[in-house]
Formats: sequence, structure tokens, C-alpha cells
Amino acid sequence: MPGGPTLPTLCCFLLWVFTIFHKGQGDPASHPGPHYLLPPIHEVIHSHRGATATLPCVLGTTPPSYKVRWSKVEPGELRETLILVTNGLHARGYGPLGGRARMRRGHRLDASLVIAGVRLEDEGRYRCELINGIEDESVALTLSLEGVVFPYQPSRGRYQFNYYEAKQACEEQDGRLATYSQLYQAWTEGLDWCNAGWLLEGSVRYPVLTARAPCQAAYGTYCYAEN
Repeated sequence: MPGGPTLPTLCCFLLWVFTIFHKGQGDPASHPGPHYLLPPIHEVIHSHRGATATLPCVLGTTPPSYKVRWSKVEPGELRETLILVTNGLHARGYGPLGGRARMRRGHRLDASLVIAGVRLEDEGRYRCELINGIEDESVALTLSLEGVVFPYQPSRGRYQFNYYEAKQACEEQDGRLATYSQLYQAWTEGLDWCNAGWLLEGSVRYPVLTARAPCQAAYGTYCYAEN
């Protein structure tokens, strides 16, 4: 007459039962809460200086209580600049950009941001954040302006600028400091300039296609302006 189940067999059986039960119950951590913000159809919005640009942000549904906060992600800085906050009924703008920004309000789930009189410095990355006090979420979009990157140096010679002087020099040329991505795009399109120049993020770059010999605390600058 065979004996009863051995201890190892019994342990394996209990482990199998526990695994089946656990899968049937589900893991609460694997079921995140509802997502209120719909992913944007287009993550890059193209515009030009002087135009009115709309950055889309749409809710699929609304939580009982919430706020939507729009901010601009400053390149090269670990901070965001607050633009506008709304609770769905009232909105308040902040800072220089907040004076030109408003909510589109196309429908009750529309939290899109409208920027009037677009300027060169408006280009960049923006964040639409829904705050409901439980699980905040956000979507990011990029406002892109059509323009051109060009090297600039004063008549007294190259490598004369620190960062702040370079920033002012570009503004005097009706432009602004170019970003790394803008300079990289210009480089891929053939920009070959053996002078180091400041960029908006605070770095200094050489867009060189062909290495050569000619290629200090002061540099030139790379500016960006609308075509």
C-alpha cells in the first residue's frame, strides 16, 4: 500500500495553488489608474514669428477636481517656467508669456494653449500637466519655428564673447542663440565653420565637416533667426 505524499511533493502542490490564485486575483500594481490626458496626435507644432500657435492638450474625461498647468521647459536649465493654470472654469497667466497665452476652450475637455504673437524665444518644449491630487500626468509638445542658423562675430575679431555677450549680440541681429539641435540640423545640411560659438544651452561647439589645423574663455556665437 503506497504511503501519503512526501513533504517536497506537498510543498510543490501548495506553491502551484498559490501561483494560480495570485494570477487570478491580479496584481494591483499592474493596473494603473485611469489616464485623463490623451496623447497628442502631433508632438511638434510648426509656426512662425508673429503667428498664433495652438499647442493641443485634450482630456479623455475629467476627474472630479483638477487643475491643468502649462509650463515651458527651459533648455539647459533644470527648471520650468509657469505660463498658465486653469481649473476648467477660470485661468490665470504668469510671466511674460502668460500675457500672450490663453486657453482655447473648444469644448469642455479642451485644455489646449493658444499663444498669440509668437516670438523667437517662444520656440521650445512645453508641458501640459493635469493635477488631480492623486496621480498627476502630463504630455509634452515642441513648438518649432522655421529659421536659419548663422555664425556671427564682431568686426573686432573672433572669440570676443562670453555667454551673456553672445546672447545680446544675437538679439541685436534680430535673432537669439541657437540651440544644439538647431546647430546639429544645420551641420547635417552642410554648415562647416571652423569657429567655436556659444549655444543657448551654455555649451560651445564647432560645426566642422572637414578637420583642419585652425580648427579660450571667450568665443563667437551661433544665432538663430526666422527666414
